[in-house]
Amino acid sequence: MTMMVDPEIGGAVARLERLFEEKLSLRRGALEGRAARARRALPRALRGDLEKVAEARHMAGHPRLARMIDRAAVLAAAGRVELHLKRLDIADRRRGRWLALLAAVMLNLLVVFVLVLGLLAWRGYL
Repeated sequence: MTMMVDPEIGGAVARLERLFEEKLSLRRGALEGRAARARRALPRALRGDLEKVAEARHMAGHPRLARMIDRAAVLAAAGRVELHLKRLDIADRRRGRWLALLAAVMLNLLVVFVLVLGLLAWRGYL
């Protein structure tokens, strides 16, 4: 773990880590690891914002590199990611996963049914 120099960036990172835990069930690891696992759940535009925040978190632990951080840009990027994560509906995501599973099962049953009917017709039973 690196020590945070800027308390505003540290607070933004802490809020993002809490939202990753609540909304995406990403409980282990630092922000960089959670960001890598959350890439699929985020829109493309926000992936770059998340990388910017993770890079700033890494740079903030080094005194010379910390001076090179564009605080306003990093805080804006963190705000955009935070806003998106706050808008995620956990129940809707869960419902979507169940519906996708149900659709896959139904499609498989339909394929098996059509194959059985085709076999019965080919063998002359229909």
